[in-house]
Amino acid sequence: MKALIITLLLSVTAVPVAQSAGQPQRELELGTLVSGVVAEVKAREGQQVEAGEELVILDQREFQARLNRARAVASRAEALFAEALREEERARELYDQGLLSDHELQKAQIGRLEAEARRAEARAEETQAALDLERSHVRAPQAGRIVTVHAWKGQPVRNALAIQPLIILRVAPEATAKAERRLP
Repeated sequence: MKALIITLLLSVTAVPVAQSAGQPQRELELGTLVSGVVAEVKAREGQQVEAGEELVILDQREFQARLNRARAVASRAEALFAEALREEERARELYDQGLLSDHELQKAQIGRLEAEARRAEARAEETQAALDLERSHVRAPQAGRIVTVHAWKGQPVRNALAIQPLIILRVAPEATAKAERRLP
């Protein structure tokens, strides 16, 4: 499931912020869904780009650190869940032999449920960290020509209230129409 989500995001990482009013879907303002600091600008004004081409990359260190931490937490949660399962199984065996009270068995079952919840939460955090890492790249959603570059190395990008446009991409109307036909 996680691989499927990441695969889907690999194909759509640039976020159209707005379109010009005069010619619908001719100029796209592209930005990221995450905040960070611009590490690299690969686009320049007038450059022709292909769909999927990387245009701007935010500093990867923070995103990679979050992903590494999330993976470590998920790994620990997985180990704790496995131990809680074993503990519940031991408690069930002792209960069946009459050596454990109902209360003690219920405590083991609750421990397993808590560990299962922590494992699910850790997996979700890992998925979110992977998504944020992928979203730290601005890619051209379709072929076109770079009109304006609003990004420079070291620029802080803050997207708390609105997506900050970093690139304006002009696309051919027929390319836009083809892209719209492919959308569900």
